[in-house]
Amino acid sequence: MASVLQKLKRPEDPRLLVGINTADDAGVFLVEPGMALVQTVDMLTPMVEDPYLFGRIAATNSLSDVYAMGGEPLVVLNIVGFPAPAPKDWLAAILQGGQDTCNEAGAAVAGGHTFNEKEIKYGLAVTGRIDPARIITNAGARPGDALVLTKPLGAGMFGQAVMTLDSVDPALRDAATGSMTTLNREAARAMLECGAHAATDITGYGLLGHAQEMAAGSGVGMEFAFGSIPLLPGVLELSRSDLVEPGVAMNETGFAQWVTFDTGLGEAERNLLFESETSGGLLVALAPALVERFIELAGERPIAPRVVGTVTDGPAGTLRVRM
Repeated sequence: MASVLQKLKRPEDPRLLVGINTADDAGVFLVEPGMALVQTVDMLTPMVEDPYLFGRIAATNSLSDVYAMGGEPLVVLNIVGFPAPAPKDWLAAILQGGQDTCNEAGAAVAGGHTFNEKEIKYGLAVTGRIDPARIITNAGARPGDALVLTKPLGAGMFGQAVMTLDSVDPALRDAATGSMTTLNREAARAMLECGAHAATDITGYGLLGHAQEMAAGSGVGMEFAFGSIPLLPGVLELSRSDLVEPGVAMNETGFAQWVTFDTGLGEAERNLLFESETSGGLLVALAPALVERFIELAGERPIAPRVVGTVTDGPAGTLRVRM
């Protein structure tokens, strides 16, 4: 996608405060002094069998990009691809799951669009508001910042296990679905309160892909400690059993050239760092002195945020992962 976007002419409207220049999570448009709109759109295919739960996961995932910028979601539009022969109660359950999640977020569902599709797809177009003086982009990380992650990795591995294995450990199922349906709202409020320098949410490009975009946009390097990165229960063992999430190959192709792994990190560990996540946490860069306060404000939903790395002088866009 980055190579495609490079071919497009950059918008020149001065009211567009955040566009496609730094691969950020959402766009920000200045409406008037002191008030801007933050907008995003996303869709998913099901990773669980329960249509209501899928609706909740997809909506949480879509809202996350607004939270990653420090915004507050206001209004959403449903976007649904649905096979005509499929039971209509499935569609009703998906939409109800999305609506209940939007109600939790305080965002109104204004309508949407449904189209006939071979496989189910669901997501939201989200419009929120944001203070133009307090936008948190993925391009402001500073050398010396702590890198804090607010959700565990492994949702991609969970989805792959659901699709390919006869059964999934209930502990993993409960932890994965609980994480994917947890809004990043409290973490967003915490990073505003703490004056975070940069943030991004961890989704399709995985931890390393989104971190690389943040490092490149900020002109810095980053170093991660694998042992400090929270994982869903059992996903490392699944990865060591040769189960691989399909997004790993795509993300390695796009980002591996920027990553150095220390000796001792095997393929199983690397795959978890490259796998595509669904409704993942926020990766936040902030001053080390404010980490304790950030963790206190963000709370333990679904886990207490953890320091997983540091921002370095560079070279710009480079990542290192040690044990």
